[in-house]
Amino acid sequence: MAQMFKSLVVAAALALGATSMAVAQQRVPDDRVLKVIPFADLQALDPITTTVGMTQRHATMIYDVLVARDENQVPRPQMAQGWTVSADNLVWVFTLREGLLFHDGTPVTAEDVAVSLRRWAQRDAHGRQIWAATASLVATDARTLTWTLSQPYGLMLFALSKPSGLVPAIIPARIAATDPATPITETIGSGPFVFSREEWVPGSRVVYRRNERYVPRAEPASGAAGGKVVHVDRVEWLNIRDPQSAVLALQNGEVDFVEAPGPDFLPLLRQAGMRIAVTDRLGSQGMIRMNHLHPPFNDPRARQALLYLVNQDDFLRTMFADPELFRVCHAFFTCGGPFETTAGHNAAFGRDKARARQLMREAGYNGEPIVILHPTDVQTMNTATLLLAEELRGIGVRVDLQAMDFGAMAARRANRNAPGQGGWHIGLTFWPGLLIAEPVGNTPMQASCERAWPGWPCDAEHQAMIDAFPNTVAETDRRALVERIQVSAYQRVVPYVPFGQWFAPVAHSPRLTGVIGMPGTMILWNIQKAAR
Repeated sequence: MAQMFKSLVVAAALALGATSMAVAQQRVPDDRVLKVIPFADLQALDPITTTVGMTQRHATMIYDVLVARDENQVPRPQMAQGWTVSADNLVWVFTLREGLLFHDGTPVTAEDVAVSLRRWAQRDAHGRQIWAATASLVATDARTLTWTLSQPYGLMLFALSKPSGLVPAIIPARIAATDPATPITETIGSGPFVFSREEWVPGSRVVYRRNERYVPRAEPASGAAGGKVVHVDRVEWLNIRDPQSAVLALQNGEVDFVEAPGPDFLPLLRQAGMRIAVTDRLGSQGMIRMNHLHPPFNDPRARQALLYLVNQDDFLRTMFADPELFRVCHAFFTCGGPFETTAGHNAAFGRDKARARQLMREAGYNGEPIVILHPTDVQTMNTATLLLAEELRGIGVRVDLQAMDFGAMAARRANRNAPGQGGWHIGLTFWPGLLIAEPVGNTPMQASCERAWPGWPCDAEHQAMIDAFPNTVAETDRRALVERIQVSAYQRVVPYVPFGQWFAPVAHSPRLTGVIGMPGTMILWNIQKAAR
């Protein structure tokens, strides 16, 4: 089996004309190359135009941010040397640290930061709220950024330190001036890695080089914050989607790190001496997203039908053999997070198929094919999608499963056309528990109509409660507001249907040390690889 896998890798490399890449690798010692199998393929490069996790992981590699979160989710200075806030919380002044350079050698200035954050603020849920309260955002000198608000925003540092979702990446001003709806084509950042565009083979390989110009912070690495010290010269992301092939590659020393090993293979990996680690303490929440634009799911009764149909325990046990890797979670805002609540949950949810069938009929469903986007290359999503299709057929729904990889699904779900004209009805995905732990950061919870995340929920009352959250000061009032939002989500809007929370471990070679974790992303600095 091992020999067969090696043969497949060689054949694929030859088919892709990868001779020049192989020559380049020969010049780099094995212990200076980190080979990684990420959870999906990288297909989009602009971290502002998509929330796809692989794009955000890419952003973490090549871009830096003004503020970053440590392992305890505390915002820390990153590109910023520090900041001050006025007594009325309206004027924020950030000072950049010295020595910041973009990959092309040009200095990072406060103007670059200002233009980058303006672009981010047009797309991100937090950013739009901040921008609505912004009086001015200006570079007062080369290293000083002054952000003046018309009213306080309680989540300012929380928003600027997001490690995923839409990362507030800092890019050169000339690139950041691109319309936020138009994907950027240049990939110049100031982060610890440089994207090797000439070696990028979509569907096969992504290559990053160590940024020799990068000056890490002096403090130790912690989460996405601290000193981003890179101990390897080259990082390769290899798109090996078959779980067994990924496991064999790790066992045979062909790769060093697997971000999402198949749960069924964990005992085998442990037995082989590989290291298994849960690097994300808040895990991920599975989401069944319905398209609110088109029948039948433009009717809330059809969306409610899925609440009565989907039994989280059934889904989780089908996806994971090890019960320690998952938990049933009825909190839209992350179990284990500061705003966990079961408000609005009905004990009949997931347990009443007759009610689900009735609600579909009441919504006007009459046997039309329901288009479900089916990502086959991510094992957990593949399994969950197949189970949902089976459950829907059980209540008389005609299912049209359309197979694609996860990246293609992410592109397809932006299509607002009718399902029969290239659109869709249902897509399954998952979001980091860290990002959805409060109402504004929970992007799929937004009901802002055409500005909402694909699926496009539209409900002014629901959205008004979310918009009010950052201005709610007292903790008791905040919790009460979170509960009202969740009741609205369960009983009226149903922006999506949660199907559980899981804590997917990473697997890596025992040759690696310094592996650190951060909810919602993959951290590849700080890692050292021992020589054979």
